[in-house]
Amino acid sequence: MRSRQQTRESEVLHFSSSLSEAGEAFADSKRLLEKLCHQHGLVCSLAAYPSGRAIKMLQDGETAGELPRFEEFQNMAPTAIRVPTALGQLSFSVLTHDKTLIVKSLNDLSRHKVFYVRGNAAIAAHKEVEQLIAVNSEQDCANMVLRKLGDACIMTKSMARKVLEDYHQAAESYFLQDLFMKPVYLYLSPRYKYLQDIFDQSLKHLRPEEKIAQ
Repeated sequence: MRSRQQTRESEVLHFSSSLSEAGEAFADSKRLLEKLCHQHGLVCSLAAYPSGRAIKMLQDGETAGELPRFEEFQNMAPTAIRVPTALGQLSFSVLTHDKTLIVKSLNDLSRHKVFYVRGNAAIAAHKEVEQLIAVNSEQDCANMVLRKLGDACIMTKSMARKVLEDYHQAAESYFLQDLFMKPVYLYLSPRYKYLQDIFDQSLKHLRPEEKIAQ
C-alpha cells in the first residue's frame, strides 16, 4: 500500500469512470474529483473506460479509484474500498416509443424488452425485469428503442437528454419518464486505502450544490 508521501511525490493520481465523457455527469465527477484532490495537495485525472476494464484496473491497482458508482458496485469489485459519504446522486430515466407505457417503477417493465448500458450494476440487479439486455453505450440503448427493436431503455437522465438531442428526434416519437434517483460513491483501490478518510472528511463538508446532481 502506498504512503501519503509517496502519492504526493507522484505526478498524477489516475481515476477511472465508466460514464461517457460526453455526459454532464462525467464533467461533474471530474470537477468534484479535482476539488477533493486539490484540497489535499494531490493532482488527479479522470478518464473514461469500458466498465469491465475499469474494474480490472481498479483491482490491479492501475488506477487509484473509480467514480461515480452505486453501492451495488461492491458486488462487482469486492476488494474495492468505498468512501462512505456519497459524491451526490444520479437520476435515471426510462425512454420508450410507446406513450401508453407508464413506468412508475421497474416492476412496470417486468414483461417488456428493456435495454441498459453494460456495467451498470444498479440496473442489472433488478431481476424482476425478465428481458433485461445490456448494450455497449447510451447511443445503442436509445437506438434500440427509437428503431422499435425493444420497448424501453434505461439510462441517466442527463445522458438521455444529450442522446436525444444528438438524434434530433421529434418529441412525438418518444416518451422520456423519470424513474429513480440513487446516491453515487467513490471506490478506491486497496493500494490507496489511506485516501478513504481524507476524502470522506472533505465530502462531509461540501454543500449539496458542490456535489454531483444529474
